[in-house]
Amino acid sequence: MINPLMFGHDGSGMAAASSAADAARATAAAGSAKRDVTNLEDRIERLSLVCMAMWSLIQDKTQLTEEDLLERVKMIDLMDGQEDGKASRSIQKCRACNRVMSPRHRKCLYCGEKKLAQSAFDAI
Repeated sequence: MINPLMFGHDGSGMAAASSAADAARATAAAGSAKRDVTNLEDRIERLSLVCMAMWSLIQDKTQLTEEDLLERVKMIDLMDGQEDGKASRSIQKCRACNRVMSPRHRKCLYCGEKKLAQSAFDAI
């Protein structure tokens, strides 16, 4: 490697350019993350609105109450053994290679076998 001091340069110009490039990349990544969060917040708001509309329709057409809904939410929350406000997915093993399958993917990451849908929500 060439020593910049040999040619009368102290190397600070290269370090400054590298730092500026790093800062520009970090700024771009932060902007992208902010857009992603905004998009997710918008999607959650739309899904919440649809859920509220569905619940309103169900109440209008049936005799169900808020207490009925809260009981069912608690029951489903406890299906994974802990009351944490989350509907956790169960861990599945691949029927072809018997390895643990990621709940986020529709196929086995190891052999490509399609995951069996255990409920309507798995098929979405």
